[in-house]
Amino acid sequence: MIVPQRPSSRIRATLCTLALATPIFTAAAASEAAASAPPLRNPVWTSVDNLRDPSVLKVDGGYQIFYSRLAGANWADPKSWTIANVFTRDFRSFENGRDVSPTGHASPGDVVQWHGKWILPYQSYPAQPTRLCFTVSDDLKEWSAPKVFLDEAAHLPWNTYKRVIDPTLVVEGDTLHCWFVGSADFPQPNGKKLRANLLGHAVTRDPKMETWEILSREAPLLGVSERAPDGVENIMVFHTGDHWTMIFSEGLARQHLAWAVSKDLRTWDVKGEIPIPPQKWMSRKHGAPFVWPEGDAWRMILMGENNDKRTTFGLLDSPDGLRWTPLPE
Repeated sequence: MIVPQRPSSRIRATLCTLALATPIFTAAAASEAAASAPPLRNPVWTSVDNLRDPSVLKVDGGYQIFYSRLAGANWADPKSWTIANVFTRDFRSFENGRDVSPTGHASPGDVVQWHGKWILPYQSYPAQPTRLCFTVSDDLKEWSAPKVFLDEAAHLPWNTYKRVIDPTLVVEGDTLHCWFVGSADFPQPNGKKLRANLLGHAVTRDPKMETWEILSREAPLLGVSERAPDGVENIMVFHTGDHWTMIFSEGLARQHLAWAVSKDLRTWDVKGEIPIPPQKWMSRKHGAPFVWPEGDAWRMILMGENNDKRTTFGLLDSPDGLRWTPLPE
């Protein structure tokens, strides 16, 4: 088994420390506040809205969190969905919350720097056809209108539903990688068909993100398995030692986490399920992981769904990127 090492200097630019116009919060003040504050407990953030699909950018003084905000109970209404953003210093308090997309969008991916601009990818949702889009910023404050990209992924032979969701971006030198999810029906032993989500992969060197090479043109990179007959979604890719690690949501009805490794970001070896100790805030299912380095260890923010079908965010810690311990409830 390949075990991820401590965070390396090659971790992508999305996880670097940035200079933002956030309130001054010195190391001494942070230490004093942390010492006097009660221990963090899961879920670290709940809301009147359903919180889904977190993406974290570590910045000076704290963290910018991007996420899908599902307002109300009408899942099928595009007006219920937006990409939202909030700042936190310590995952105890959250401030400056706002929407950064029009309604009808969901599932933000990694914020990356690409040719001098900040890129935030997400998808249109739930109106059909769902497509990938991205928005651009110079300062992480003002974001452009969303622009559709990788439309050709909707027309791949294995993506019979002709929908594209869940973009994940990684910058590797002069190459931008994008993983995405399509869907198809698979026959079951009972004679019925089951929709499954399938993972695709494309790369570009185009500063405008208009021209892409799809590497998974004839078949998906990952898909159905014995553990997950309904496929995969919401992946996270990060550099660990001499290889890359992918942690992803495996399954839909019985969603859980699984992991894979790669030397080149193109060929992946799936290793299996990541066991997560159960907690009430994620009693029904958990998924949509986002991982970043904290000192010599790793931290994950995870979406959990409880028995009332409410989704919130919790935190987990790991010494190696594979063995994960949730904060206490």
